[in-house]
Amino acid sequence: MADKIKITAVNYLNTFPFKYGMTKFGHLLDWAEINYATPAECAQMLIDKKTNIALAPVAVLSRQSDLNIITNYCLSTNDVVKSVKLYSYKPIQEIETIVLDYQSLSSVSLIKVLMKYYWKKEVRYIQGTQGFERQLNEDAMVVIGDRTFELNGTFPYEYDLAEEWFKYYGKPFVFAAWISNVRLDNDRINTLNQIFEYGVSHIDEVVEDAIHSISFLRNTDIDTKRSFILSYLKNNMQYQLTEDRKESIKHFLYLLKTMETEKVL
Repeated sequence: MADKIKITAVNYLNTFPFKYGMTKFGHLLDWAEINYATPAECAQMLIDKKTNIALAPVAVLSRQSDLNIITNYCLSTNDVVKSVKLYSYKPIQEIETIVLDYQSLSSVSLIKVLMKYYWKKEVRYIQGTQGFERQLNEDAMVVIGDRTFELNGTFPYEYDLAEEWFKYYGKPFVFAAWISNVRLDNDRINTLNQIFEYGVSHIDEVVEDAIHSISFLRNTDIDTKRSFILSYLKNNMQYQLTEDRKESIKHFLYLLKTMETEKVL
């Protein structure tokens, strides 16, 4: 029997539509072995060949040329995403230090791009470690994922990084896509697209599943949880990898490569 293809997904709320589809149609993925990791871990696992397909930060595409986006689905937004934030004690032009989320790759790359090309501000970056978001000792920090939901509204200054990218470039930002380091046949790619399409088109069912799985909003009633999750998945998250999103990825990767070239020079 041939080795199974390894698929690595992410356990954030915004990935629940993909997880829901994979759970409903797990029998169609008998050729795959599925596991979960943080976005940064997904990227590194692709590079290290410890997984074959991952819902990985698009920034990883600038690091290795043999990686390819393989499905029509991604993690994106129209403008405001709510779950990728720069939290700060100071306004942008006064920030000197930023702690970077260890779970992130695209978002920590995005803050560097925005600082350089949009805000035109030089700062010092510090790598965050587990639990860093509970006590900020520097000027600002980038936090992604479900941890943001309990941080929102608690800092003097908050910047939604997807919204700031939209102001800068005029297109939606794409945080992650289904990326592979192996060649996949069309049948398997079509299967993944069908599975993800099912999850994305059944958000109401996804919400009911998510209500009992999330670890945040512990002290809120079930109706409030349902309303929050529904609004987030329907209004803030966008999942189709449209042409404008592909253009956004292309420009983001161009800026990342330009920054790396400038460092070398």
